[in-house]
Amino acid sequence: MGIAHDVDPIEIVMWMPALCHKLDVPYCIVKGRAALGQLVGRKTVSCVAFESVRQEDKPQLDSLTEIVKAQFNDRFDDIRKNWGGLELGRRQRTQIENQKKRKS
Repeated sequence: MGIAHDVDPIEIVMWMPALCHKLDVPYCIVKGRAALGQLVGRKTVSCVAFESVRQEDKPQLDSLTEIVKAQFNDRFDDIRKNWGGLELGRRQRTQIENQKKRKS
């Protein structure tokens, strides 16, 4: 599964990495909808999935799959934990500060 990074609105594809991880489907984030579009003969696409592969292309796909799994699927939990930089927003920080002031 190839997912474009510049999909707008992002909600269209933001659930796909979690689903791919759950179903153990190799996925990768690709720079540009146009690059994925060239792969399938369209102008732009948001994602692609391979249903079948010719036998002569199978070794290349297998090596690509191993690379993709190492960079995305196997690092899913690490990427998810660091998403957003683990920083609270301004509004949340203000609420916590106000709660501390009320307790004091």
